[in-house]
Amino acid sequence: MKVLGIHDGKDAGVCLLENGVPLFAANEERFSRKKLHFGFPALALKSLFETTGVKPEEIDRVSVGFRAMVETADYPIYSDIDDTKLFQKIFAKSARVLGPLTASKPFVRATQVALRALSKNKPALEQSLRDNGINAPVEYVDHHRTHAASAYYMSGFADALVVTADGGGDGLAGSIYTGRRGELTMVNEWPRVHSAGNFWFLITNICGFDPIRHGGKITGLAAYERCDETHNILAEFYGFNERSLRFQNKKFILFGDAYHQLAAALKGYSIQQISWGAQKVLEDSICGVIGAAVERTGLSKVAMAGGIFANVRLNQKILELDGVDEIFIHPHMGDGGVTVGSALDVTARHSTLMPYSISDVFWGNSADEATIVESLGKFPVKYEKLTDTAEQIGECLANKQVVALFNGRMEYGPRSLGQRSIIAEPTDETMMNWLNERLDRTEFMPFAPICIEEDAHLYFENFEAGRQASRFMTVCFDVTEHGRKMAPGIVHKDGTARPQIVNAKDNKYVYDALQAYKRKTGLSLGINTSFNKHEEPIVCHPDDAIEELVRGGIDVLFIENYKVVKA
Repeated sequence: MKVLGIHDGKDAGVCLLENGVPLFAANEERFSRKKLHFGFPALALKSLFETTGVKPEEIDRVSVGFRAMVETADYPIYSDIDDTKLFQKIFAKSARVLGPLTASKPFVRATQVALRALSKNKPALEQSLRDNGINAPVEYVDHHRTHAASAYYMSGFADALVVTADGGGDGLAGSIYTGRRGELTMVNEWPRVHSAGNFWFLITNICGFDPIRHGGKITGLAAYERCDETHNILAEFYGFNERSLRFQNKKFILFGDAYHQLAAALKGYSIQQISWGAQKVLEDSICGVIGAAVERTGLSKVAMAGGIFANVRLNQKILELDGVDEIFIHPHMGDGGVTVGSALDVTARHSTLMPYSISDVFWGNSADEATIVESLGKFPVKYEKLTDTAEQIGECLANKQVVALFNGRMEYGPRSLGQRSIIAEPTDETMMNWLNERLDRTEFMPFAPICIEEDAHLYFENFEAGRQASRFMTVCFDVTEHGRKMAPGIVHKDGTARPQIVNAKDNKYVYDALQAYKRKTGLSLGINTSFNKHEEPIVCHPDDAIEELVRGGIDVLFIENYKVVKA
């Protein structure tokens, strides 16, 4: 059975599963060059058909990861969290007046029914599908069940606790499921008023950053200055409910009202201090929920999805919880991953689907040699075709050059994992500053390491429990003393790093390059950052990659077996 997953909201995209196995998955932003593209993913869909050779009439079912599709590109939380639109005024005031009623099941169900009734873009989506020759039946899946399916069915855990948490979708902001022998069973859901994602949006906005794009900056800043005062302030507003297994908005405040109260309470504190307090509250709250759920269900493996689990420091804390043996985070944990999650859920509803372990997410498009050569001819560059690409990459790294890689099929998800990556040697403590400047970025975390799998234990503590998650750069580890000494460029202020491990089976191109670098230097890891300029999507077409070389963000580009430098 072939299931097309599609999403035309924030971070639109498509996927194609055959009997639950991905044939293709990519997000529209890569093709349109519009970050977190909002709208029908026409270019990604075109690439899907070109890459797989599947025809529109061969699609058996279409899945959508929302039941109530009322998102719009100007939804207030995305553009201006201090917006004063009538909807926000009414919702904030009703939440304060009605209090716990807004979290009751009848209220949530009534909200969900209203949202579905108000949904305006289902007909437009279905018409766009027909315009592209797709006439298969469309199934709409609850948003948080979609997240749960994406985590559970790709975790490889036959039995698992499954947790979702985000800003919100279909009237909910989180859920707890159990996954047992291929069946997902809902234990509890968190209403939208209790949104850990909205809490994080508010903090990000108060600190002066875009709440949708820059939540990761708060995690980075949290390591700079401990501040118990901001933690105590924020803990009066947010926490967790152990009985109900949910994140808790203690004062039931939302939107502009929440922004003003939090901003006033945090006035006078630096963004570093605010970030520390917020990170601590998030860790304590989500770990409290998961710890209680592990104890209640007896399940020791935890699978997670939803935007909150982009927070790699939180994921480390979950991994370290008593009673947790192993974790898995869906590699595209945010809304860009609902295409795969909804398709998995629809597949499981119509056939037998057991959880399986994914070893890579190279599910996008690739570039053939003719396209590469054509692109090379457009720019002022010099290039040569190599017989030993790995040796050349290792040599450039040893010479402390900034190297970009473009090879194979593009990664699915928000992280570059060696197919569309910028890599460099890891010994320079100042690299975070000067390389970010070259790339026009402002970041507060060091670059993530990319490491040969068999040597990972030399650099990262408690690595074995997080081995699967580390394939996709979704969890932090404490860096060993050896790692801090040999590769200071990867270590954050709190002594952690967020690695990606590679092996010869799943990513031979990068693995061989790191082996060549190891032969020259004794180091079996480098730094890995996404191959893009600030505020732009990761490169997709050879043109995108060569443009960044010409601009000066990198020193040398390896595009498949071609070595490219500026003329």
